[in-house]
Amino acid sequence: MIGAKEIEQAIPHRGAMRLIDEIREFDEKHGIGIHYVRDDEFWCSGHFPQKPVMPGVLQIEALAQTACFIVLHHLGVKDGKALGYFTTMDKIRFSNMVTPGDVLELHVELLMSKMRMYKFHGVAMVGDKKVAEATFSAIMDLENTNITK
Repeated sequence: MIGAKEIEQAIPHRGAMRLIDEIREFDEKHGIGIHYVRDDEFWCSGHFPQKPVMPGVLQIEALAQTACFIVLHHLGVKDGKALGYFTTMDKIRFSNMVTPGDVLELHVELLMSKMRMYKFHGVAMVGDKKVAEATFSAIMDLENTNITK
């Protein structure tokens, strides 16, 4: 298992915007990230006050952060300075709500890569229920790192 400290060595997300708490398994093409959904997260008080529901966009962001970790760890980034930017999001589906107390399991598969562009398919699960799914692409900005790939 990879914890917060090692995750932050690869990805730049910090504080409330780091949406992966651990990486359970990964290789250069697959990974499973975990986010423990807490009742003190920044969105809980307003989305929605009486019944907090994790915004879908944050579920997709958590999938993207898991994907970013897989790529940047594989490239050897160890300073958290590389950036990944969405370029496309397709086939996004939300099928169940995510609420405080849930464990969001983030399954990501690398579909293709070309130069600094990467395409992924991600599925977010809570237990045995699919809660979100998307295909997305990102470009990796390695300018501030010692990686030249």
